[in-house]
Amino acid sequence: MKLKIKIKSKTLEFDSNLEGLMVNGKEYSLGKNGELIYDQTAQIKANKVTIQMAANTSTLIPALKVLDIPYHKYFDQRDVIESQNNISFYWKPSKLSAYYNRYSTDHVEYTKRAPLIRNAVTFLITNTKSLPLKEELPDRMNDPIKLLGFYRGFPIFDASTGFAKLLSRG
Repeated sequence: MKLKIKIKSKTLEFDSNLEGLMVNGKEYSLGKNGELIYDQTAQIKANKVTIQMAANTSTLIPALKVLDIPYHKYFDQRDVIESQNNISFYWKPSKLSAYYNRYSTDHVEYTKRAPLIRNAVTFLITNTKSLPLKEELPDRMNDPIKLLGFYRGFPIFDASTGFAKLLSRG
């Protein structure tokens, strides 16, 4: 499934067959060494970028940056950028969590993602000066979780319920 969004003379394309970001024929994804897409694409500029079919800032912000489309500088803060490699970031309220509470495409079928993605892009490119978000915890933090047991003192959760997938990482 694909979705194209034109922003002036630039094209932001979403593709359900992609797991990262593609620009100028080269695909970028989270490196094995943990190098973020944001850092891998920092010096690249283009008029078209293709990214995964999601509103995740891990690909959407680098795509906007490559396209030279303004967005709020909050998303360039190092702790926000590194949040995808730092699960503990979500253990305290943040504006990034508030963004995901509104625009997350996680657990949404590809066929139903287009309106969420369009709204997320519109939000990011129209709120460049002020960010109308209050710090929040992820909504999923309130979902019930199921503890399966412990392994060497570490809790093991059922990843099919609640925020367990996040809580089990370490």
